[in-house]
Amino acid sequence: MRHYIELTLIKDSEISPYFIWSKLYTQLHLAFVEQKDANEQIHYGVSFPEYKSVEVKGKQIMLLGSKLRVFANSADELEKLNLDKWLERLTDYVHIKSAKQVEHVTHFLTVNRYRSQANAENLARRYASRHNVSVEDALKRLEGFKQKLEPYPYIQLKSLSGAREFSLCVKQTTVEQSKAGKFSTYGLSATSTVPHW
Repeated sequence: MRHYIELTLIKDSEISPYFIWSKLYTQLHLAFVEQKDANEQIHYGVSFPEYKSVEVKGKQIMLLGSKLRVFANSADELEKLNLDKWLERLTDYVHIKSAKQVEHVTHFLTVNRYRSQANAENLARRYASRHNVSVEDALKRLEGFKQKLEPYPYIQLKSLSGAREFSLCVKQTTVEQSKAGKFSTYGLSATSTVPHW
């Protein structure tokens, strides 16, 4: 991964950054889908340079920050992705820098999707049967446990095939060694790395 494009969410007092992340990542996913191979994988990886843990009211929470880097092996591959086209409706909310070469790498990251062992729907079904309530009511009552189920920051997305909402939880981990490979159509991988500085 030798080249990258950096995207920055523009602060807006009237629009939540979570809403912008959702719109941005939906479009990014669509751009990635157009580049997928027969195995549903791509040559583009992402990272969140401002990803960090902060303490809020005595509790540690993880934040994505306001920046996203999209990596590729060449500037031509980034140009082929054509992010300007995919994000043209978001120009008031997202600043896109031109492709740059990666320099001064300090370490590498794996950025992957975290899936909780305790699926919210399964918990809701069990809760509903034990307390004789509907699954919808159980989901509402269990909403307070969402942070426990999803300890990592997430982007709320809608499945384009099933129109079902889901949380794309992002786990970003520092690793010492670079490992080449492919990524999912969300730009994520548990094994392939992207550079960080």
